Amino acid sequence: MKNTETRSAAVAQLWEQYLADRDVSVRNSLVVEYGYLVKCIALKTVGRYQHFNSMEDIVNEGLIALLDAVEKFDPDKQVKFETFASIKIRGAMIDFIRRQDCFPRRLKRMAKDLSDAENLLSHRLGRSPTDKELADFLNVSLVEYEKMQAETCALNMLSFEEMIYEKGVENIESSLTSEQIQGPEQFVSEKELRDVLAQNVDLLNDNEKIVISLYYREQLKIKEISGVMGISDSRVSQIHSNALRKLKKSLSEYYNL
Repeated sequence: MKNTETRSAAVAQLWEQYLADRDVSVRNSLVVEYGYLVKCIALKTVGRYQHFNSMEDIVNEGLIALLDAVEKFDPDKQVKFETFASIKIRGAMIDFIRRQDCFPRRLKRMAKDLSDAENLLSHRLGRSPTDKELADFLNVSLVEYEKMQAETCALNMLSFEEMIYEKGVENIESSLTSEQIQGPEQFVSEKELRDVLAQNVDLLNDNEKIVISLYYREQLKIKEISGVMGISDSRVSQIHSNALRKLKKSLSEYYNL
């Protein structure tokens, strides 16, 4: 406890010095103090995207974002620096992964086929198609369809999170839960997004709601969710992928994207 209090006092003193004179050496000291945020977020982010494993590159992107966060942080906005920086770091890492185009063409083509099939059938039927209807439309078995869903899960996650960041609401966890970022520049857009998401999460089936809640609210990993639900990892991925595709479609329609 004493070490924690001593560190907090030291960091507070660094902030006081930096905000007073913007000294580069003090800024760099703050970056060192908060470097643990980059490592934690990098480990979590890389773990979510199986086709991207360049830890060194993503840590470098995170450090650049952390430095930028220190320079732009405004304590008067009443947002904790850890929250502000985490948003910037996470957003930078997602953007970097997107730019690397690390997913195989086969997966991207598969994800597009699934999305196109759902859009066409939704328009034709006037409702969301069932898994069986989608499988029949794609001329594959239900088992093969579920495998396709599981394989494209990470790609759907990245695509969905990109949309969240593009709307200027970079904290996906807070947008899918009841947590709020209190910065005034975020409040209106985040409240609107949260309301739209809440409405559409209610339209998901029970398993999809559970997976979304466990993954984003409880921040459990796929393997942990499979243990909680008593189903396979691939089945969790399939449910997650399907839920995110539905949510992205709903957001696209709402924002006319």
